[in-house]
Amino acid sequence: MSFGSGKISRYYAALMLGFWAILLMAVPGRAEKADVEWTMYDGVSIPIPPAEHPRLYLRARDIDDLRRRTTDPVTKPIWEKMQAAGKSDPAGAVEVDAIRYLLTQDEELGRRTVAAALKLMRETTFDMDQPGMKYWITPLRGRLMVTGAVVYDWCYPVLSAEQKKAYVEEFVNLARGMECGYPPPKTNGVTGHYSEWMLMRDMLSTGVAIYDEFPEMYEVAANRFFGMFVPVRNWWYQGHAFHQGSSYAEKRAGVDLYPLWIFERLGAGPVYDPNLQFLPYQWIYMRRPDGQLLRSGDGQNVPTKLCTLLNASYYKDGYVMGDYLRNPEIDERSLLFAFLWRDPELKPRPVSELPLSRYMGLPYGWMVARTGWDEESVIAEMKVNIYNFNNHQHLDAGAFQVYYKGPLALDSGVYQGTMGSYGSPHDVNYNKRSIAHNCLLVYDPAEEFTFHAKPLRNDGGQAFPNGAREPKNLDDMLANYQTGEVLGQGFGPDPRRPAYTYLKGDLTKSYGGKVRQVQRSFVFLDQAEQPVRAVLVVFDRVVSSNAEFKKYWLLHSMEEPRIDGRVITIALQERGWHGKLVDEVLLPSKAEIAAVGGAGKEFWVFGENFPNEPKTALHQGATANNEVGQWRVEVSPREAAETDYFLNVMQIMDRDATGLAVHRIEDGNMMGLLVGDTSIFFQRDGGRAEGTITFQSQGSRFLVADLAEGTWSISRRGAVVQANIGVSGQEGVIWFEGQPGEYVLRKIDGKTGR
Repeated sequence: MSFGSGKISRYYAALMLGFWAILLMAVPGRAEKADVEWTMYDGVSIPIPPAEHPRLYLRARDIDDLRRRTTDPVTKPIWEKMQAAGKSDPAGAVEVDAIRYLLTQDEELGRRTVAAALKLMRETTFDMDQPGMKYWITPLRGRLMVTGAVVYDWCYPVLSAEQKKAYVEEFVNLARGMECGYPPPKTNGVTGHYSEWMLMRDMLSTGVAIYDEFPEMYEVAANRFFGMFVPVRNWWYQGHAFHQGSSYAEKRAGVDLYPLWIFERLGAGPVYDPNLQFLPYQWIYMRRPDGQLLRSGDGQNVPTKLCTLLNASYYKDGYVMGDYLRNPEIDERSLLFAFLWRDPELKPRPVSELPLSRYMGLPYGWMVARTGWDEESVIAEMKVNIYNFNNHQHLDAGAFQVYYKGPLALDSGVYQGTMGSYGSPHDVNYNKRSIAHNCLLVYDPAEEFTFHAKPLRNDGGQAFPNGAREPKNLDDMLANYQTGEVLGQGFGPDPRRPAYTYLKGDLTKSYGGKVRQVQRSFVFLDQAEQPVRAVLVVFDRVVSSNAEFKKYWLLHSMEEPRIDGRVITIALQERGWHGKLVDEVLLPSKAEIAAVGGAGKEFWVFGENFPNEPKTALHQGATANNEVGQWRVEVSPREAAETDYFLNVMQIMDRDATGLAVHRIEDGNMMGLLVGDTSIFFQRDGGRAEGTITFQSQGSRFLVADLAEGTWSISRRGAVVQANIGVSGQEGVIWFEGQPGEYVLRKIDGKTGR
């Protein structure tokens, strides 16, 4: 007989601390101590760029390495692509020539390059006549600034005084034409366009280059970066995930890597919390066997590329490099950074070495559980959402997704479609809303929803935090954007291939005054390659402020579900998919179960459809093979009550497989089920149990959740079969194996030993 306990959590923590410690060891080439001076500017400490050139992206000490990169088998192809691209791209051509100047010190080449870059900045025009064009041309203006900054810094010895003055004038003009303007404001550095390239790459790079002649641009950019951007990022890095979804990772999470490398090469050392290293692990764990990612936030499947490459190279992380190498192509205008910063000696490491479950903590409260890393793998995502950042993050507290040989339970909706994108009727009434996710709804007919003061359709779901306004800074996040709390999380007993993965959250804050309490518990079971590959159990306790508010449990699917009494089957037929999900509704005991979807109701929100269709080709390289989901199942109690329980058992298998027997178990404050040979128990009142618990089951594997922290014992037929089992406050779970029968779990008084 084997037992899981709080000891497993401590064992796992120790094992993983050692595992990650290896990855966090000193990185070759990184400054162990900052070798620059720091100064105060407008109340913020910033490093002073060294009085030498080159200093942007590389230093004189890096020239030999740069030369090696032109012949190294890994970086030589990048160099060749840059040269080829430069034949049709004037900006790329001057960047290539600037590198050649660094390598040869050919003064004539340097003078030609300086003149060509200045001419390019002067003569490039941008169409500003169309509404909204300022956003779309801002990255173009910014990237042109980077080209000019590279030439200015790398070819500095051949610049004349007149050229320096002309360059500075062009840089300031380009910056003023950006969406944020110049000088950049002291405003939102958390989400939004300002958190993209314009400050963290474009102005910061240019400021470093022209610091001697025009220090203001560097000083204001560095001031905003260290004063506003760094604190909130270091806070969210601890969660090892990104809040704006994978489609915005390249332009939001990816831009964080530019200052990391810029200040590293300046000699200012690492400027972020080292937890940034593990942010890409979210994408590793959400990677499906077909190479796509589970859907997250706005957009569909847009791969992360440069940001994973730069992260892997900086932190010498072979797992992240392996994820990048799945699809290593990057756009031509990013080749420069790949050439300069990719670590050619870093080898990929197999993901098979990683644990199969991963928890992403504060400020997220997300869990991903897998059964493996191959084509036969089941992947399940479970969310609490401790905080919600708005913007491209959805109102999906409590949501789950399941993938097995196709998307079985998914996030639905269209972000960029034929009927509009951000802020469109479909986007704000359906796509971003709880009704588009595998969430709970509590429908108060009088409730009013808004998006930036614009009235929305009542979906019965969660409201945008703080009126959908984007957070300004870390203090604003902490004060106005908390939406949930993790009440328990863990997996085991084997930390590398866990039999169970557990997550419980309090979602009450997400639903506002229409509820008194909303709790959701997830248990994912790895069935160890049996015909039923995995099981996902979802248990909900929902207490509304009014018994008449109807509650709904949602399950979204790509294809029309089949409903047979209390059993819901999603058996995929399209696109070569072969997976099947069978959900048995154990609670409510008297339930209404109905399918919603099909023609005219694809994106139905209580009386109104919000149509949208994916464009055949989306921006940023997204495929036309979108998965938007046009069906859902709604499960509701037949009788009105303030407190309702939902208990659903989803079995994941191949299309032709047969599911396991499922039985509900209730005994006093214990609510649970038996699925196959595994019994799972929760506390009816949602709290942590103290004292003594008794249950009877025919299973041979047992998971008992909602236990108080402390030392417990397990007895069967009056005999103690396991004593001194530690239950952690973090997890609150005991997992054990044994014979069927009646069990007694007793919390032991630590002082008396009883």
